[in-house]
Amino acid sequence: MKQWLRFLISRSFVKTALVAGAILMVSVLGSLWWLSSTTMHGHTVEIPNLKMLQFEEAAAQLDELGLGYEVIDSTHYAPGVPEGSIIESFPKEYATVKLGRKILLSTNPRRLPKYPLPNYKDQLVSYVSSKFKTKGFIINRIIAVPDLSHDLVLRVVDENDSIADEQKLYETGSRFTIYVSAGLDGALVYLPDLVGMTFSEAEEKLRFSSLNVGAVIYQAVTKDTLGAFVLKSSPAYKEDLEVKAGSAVDLWLVSDSKLSSKPEIIDTLDAEF
Repeated sequence: MKQWLRFLISRSFVKTALVAGAILMVSVLGSLWWLSSTTMHGHTVEIPNLKMLQFEEAAAQLDELGLGYEVIDSTHYAPGVPEGSIIESFPKEYATVKLGRKILLSTNPRRLPKYPLPNYKDQLVSYVSSKFKTKGFIINRIIAVPDLSHDLVLRVVDENDSIADEQKLYETGSRFTIYVSAGLDGALVYLPDLVGMTFSEAEEKLRFSSLNVGAVIYQAVTKDTLGAFVLKSSPAYKEDLEVKAGSAVDLWLVSDSKLSSKPEIIDTLDAEF
């Protein structure tokens, strides 16, 4: 026992213990430093808004910020977005990420794919509109035509004013005019409430209601017009208001959704009690 105690307080043991402790401390501090530098702990950057930029411009911005990038899903065509430009990023713009993070970029294809035009003759206009949308085709106008039937597609005309044949190949993003039956006296449809919807949602709602987008008035709208919000419409929405099928509805757009929010309705009877 005495020999063991002597060994513990001996100069050689104390020296060995101090050296071992110093090595351990240096190892721990070195590991922490390596881990911090490898994971970029505390070094973050905000992802810029890359939408509508050409890929080369977006890549240059990410390089400057110390971020990596990879292109994904460049086969889906987005109408209104220039070919080859950024549709969206993952993570999204203004998110805070660590330096060196790889950002996934979805771009609009440079070469537009072609799809066969869906069968449309004597089909409901709402059904045809949804089929066109899945192929990336754009409906410019819906024109009501006097006919014995109601809401059935009679013919489709392409951008060259030629009858668009069913199953003919068209580039995604091609624009068409649809002629729809409206009865012998002209069908009436209910005007939808569009306030608060995004522009793309309002376009789709009007198409399903056999109506067209008329004049579009932009009020402090950014580049992303499809994401702008409807402030008001003309004719203005009223419950059970009917308009002629194929009519045009003018839209006022704003960027801030708060400006287009619907006013809160207060029950005056409840407010008295």
